[in-house]
Amino acid sequence: MISMALLAAALLEPTKLPTRENSMSRGAVNTITHTLPRRQLLNALIGGTGALLAMEVNPSPVWAETSLATRQQAYSRYVPRVERGRDYWQNGLRKLVATQNWKEISAALEKKGSIDRMFGPMELWASSWSSKTISDKTIAMNGALDELREACRGLKVASEGKEGGGGFFGFGGPKVMDPSKRAQLAQAAYAKGVQAINKYLEIGNDGIGLQFAPIDLID
Repeated sequence: MISMALLAAALLEPTKLPTRENSMSRGAVNTITHTLPRRQLLNALIGGTGALLAMEVNPSPVWAETSLATRQQAYSRYVPRVERGRDYWQNGLRKLVATQNWKEISAALEKKGSIDRMFGPMELWASSWSSKTISDKTIAMNGALDELREACRGLKVASEGKEGGGGFFGFGGPKVMDPSKRAQLAQAAYAKGVQAINKYLEIGNDGIGLQFAPIDLID
């Protein structure tokens, strides 16, 4: 139970940051005083601790838990590689899709291909925003990467040019995809990848700090 004395002491220290202590009561005071307005706390004190305990505590999500030095190191190490992947998708892949160069698209999707190599640095930069716990920012960036993987699956189907099962009752192996449908699927997958990459970069740029240059999106 949080004592009235501890709550009063916490209110008298408006600029004190939360500290990591073993005391459960002191930890609770620190959490409450930094997530609720002080006028609301004073009203709760007047009404008794029961009113305080009934109040809803909803701390704002924390984007990142890492230090500035850690973020600087991650930025210089991973962001240039992320930008190279973005540039390949925007320029090289777009040309391959436009010319329906299925062989090169397939090679780019293979292990250590130009598209496959994009995911490593993107995953590492996303994880650099977390420390002891996984931050909301890391989760959101990984969600965008899942969407990019889905786009790659569409590209793979288009590059192979086959779908479903042909023959009687579905037997006889996959059937050859119609050329126009194949081209449409590749274009749709490319566009979905653009959206996923831009979403990833927008989340990465959010709250990046004045020390870092925001990463350009795909036009």
